Amino acid sequence: MQRGRSGGEITTAERVVFAAGDLFGGGGASIIAVLYLFFLTDIVGINPALAGTAVLVAKLWDAVNDPLMGAISDRTRSRMGRRRPFILAGGLLLIGAMAVLWLPINPGQTQWQLAAWAAMSYVIYNTVATMIAVPYASLSTEVTTDLDERNKANVLRLLFSTVSSAGCTLLASQLFELYDAGTLTATGLSGWIVLGFGGFFTVAVLGVALFTIERVPLPTTHDRLSLRTFIAPLRFRPFRSLVGMYICQALTMDGISAVLVYYSSYVVDVSPTVFLGVFIVVNLVAFGVINRLVRTISKHTIYRTGIPLGLVAVVAVALYPTGGPVWLVYLLAGLLATGLAGAQLMSWVIFPDVLDAAELETGQRNAGSYGGLMTFSRGLATAVMIQVVGLVLGLTGYRATAEDVVVDQPDSAVWGIRLVLLISVVVLMTLAWFVARGFPLDRATIVAMQDRLAARRAAPAADRPNRDPDASTSTQHF
Repeated sequence: MQRGRSGGEITTAERVVFAAGDLFGGGGASIIAVLYLFFLTDIVGINPALAGTAVLVAKLWDAVNDPLMGAISDRTRSRMGRRRPFILAGGLLLIGAMAVLWLPINPGQTQWQLAAWAAMSYVIYNTVATMIAVPYASLSTEVTTDLDERNKANVLRLLFSTVSSAGCTLLASQLFELYDAGTLTATGLSGWIVLGFGGFFTVAVLGVALFTIERVPLPTTHDRLSLRTFIAPLRFRPFRSLVGMYICQALTMDGISAVLVYYSSYVVDVSPTVFLGVFIVVNLVAFGVINRLVRTISKHTIYRTGIPLGLVAVVAVALYPTGGPVWLVYLLAGLLATGLAGAQLMSWVIFPDVLDAAELETGQRNAGSYGGLMTFSRGLATAVMIQVVGLVLGLTGYRATAEDVVVDQPDSAVWGIRLVLLISVVVLMTLAWFVARGFPLDRATIVAMQDRLAARRAAPAADRPNRDPDASTSTQHF
């Protein structure tokens, strides 16, 4: 057997450095969800429906890119381990990729040329982001072999991700307000995104590459790379359930983020900064609560418990009368954030448990292949939501900003914004509740799996089975 780097149990400092790596995962996706469609429509000048289509088409590359990156990292052996060489390379390339994505000029003359440029630049950015995100997701299952320590690391990781997501959304909305007011130019907006956010993300990513350790024992051999490698994770029921929970939650948050700029400008006169600030406060409080709950309560139960409250709150927010008191919208935002907090935090905390079950079932721990599909589903969710919002805006007669002046929108566009927010959250989180309710790994099962994995890893290589002999009573029925 091999390890990544030798080292004892994870330290508090290393846990923080590892968790901080997801500042990019949460924040990078949120900046795109909040500003990228607006950037393409109101700065580059692409028709909303065509802009959304360009993003979605570019995301199709990730159907190959993400699983391939995961499979390659699974098969990598180096002095830095399997994951960290790619995280290091991606971190060094990140600012350059962001500069291409947020280029504030019109690189074409026709709408189709502009859309082609948008798709190409998004492919470049996604390729670099994949070099970071997929190995990092896999590393979340390998920084420690202790269940409670792993829960701490991944809950902390999701705190960083969630706070970064809310904080970057908040700051991005503030940049939008400055641009909307004429205080910030298009070049200045892009500069802040690339150098400000990009520099911040780069430091966090390089910290992971340079100062973390992979501790899960690795087999000296691995299966051959083939088409089966890419689709094998989807044959495993716990993983399919987790992907469903993750996509529903991701689409929900991307929908809220993408619509918020339009909602605050044309539906209810609220500050996106304050609205999202409420999410930050709620998630900070929720982190402390959930960090305790995972020690005794099944994670899928934590995921779904608050969803009904979130559904009630989003109905009230989406249908809120234009002339109503603003403070009540912020109160409803707090209830919405409270209802969605468990779902936001739990998906990646559940992910290592699914990998344990898969290792028992198959004898392999191909975290890269599983993480690649998770990362692909996240990116595809963002692209789909941007496409949906773009199509709705286009079909309902949305009028883009003219010469830095916010124009009046027809009632059809206002109702389109309301309905995207309402329908997307209600449908997706209702589905997520039912998927989470049937998730097959409860806490007792997870603890039992840890004992069997520890026994297997301690056994001599010649005596180690390819699969858990108890799989028929633990994971095989999945």
